[in-house]
Amino acid sequence: MAKEKRATWWKMFYHQRAAIESVSDEDAGKGLKAAFRYFDGEPISTEELTQAAFLVFCVMRPYIDESKQDYAAAVESGKRGGDKRWGNA
Repeated sequence: MAKEKRATWWKMFYHQRAAIESVSDEDAGKGLKAAFRYFDGEPISTEELTQAAFLVFCVMRPYIDESKQDYAAAVESGKRGGDKRWGNA
């Protein structure tokens, strides 16, 4: 099976715990599920989330965006390195 060509992770930090702990388990779960949908490129509607669930999602969203940018930069760097090595530049 071919390796998936996209970012496959995002960072979570301990400092995010306070925000996530401040909401109900239900809202934390809904926020986490929204984060996974966002990570997969699915649309997120703020109407589908409570204010607390949206808070959880917003705590994770910058790190999802960062992981996608880091992946794209790594792919581009790999292409430049390959082109340089194999003379395709």
